[in-house]
Amino acid sequence: MKNSRIVYLLPVGGVVALAVFGLMLYAGCLTSSWGTLLACTPAVLATIAIVTGMLGGAFLFSAEEGETREEAARRDGAELLDELGRRIAALVQRVAHRPHAG
Repeated sequence: MKNSRIVYLLPVGGVVALAVFGLMLYAGCLTSSWGTLLACTPAVLATIAIVTGMLGGAFLFSAEEGETREEAARRDGAELLDELGRRIAALVQRVAHRPHAG
């Protein structure tokens, strides 16, 4: 399997499995309710398989979706913050120049 992209699934699956089983071991040591944790093993294994498949697919295909025209035309965070700053400054100026009854 020289330069096979499937090789990425093994380390990802190992890391996910170690993290989940480590947390299960920690929970078992805290609660000393090993029977309950062992009863959850099939669901935990399914969760590990799903997460590994999703992460492995992301690494395997290295695919990013291209922007559509609507997404490209949408304003991003910096533009929205600038617009918010301009609106706040305009509001402050309007309030400052308003005649006060006194």
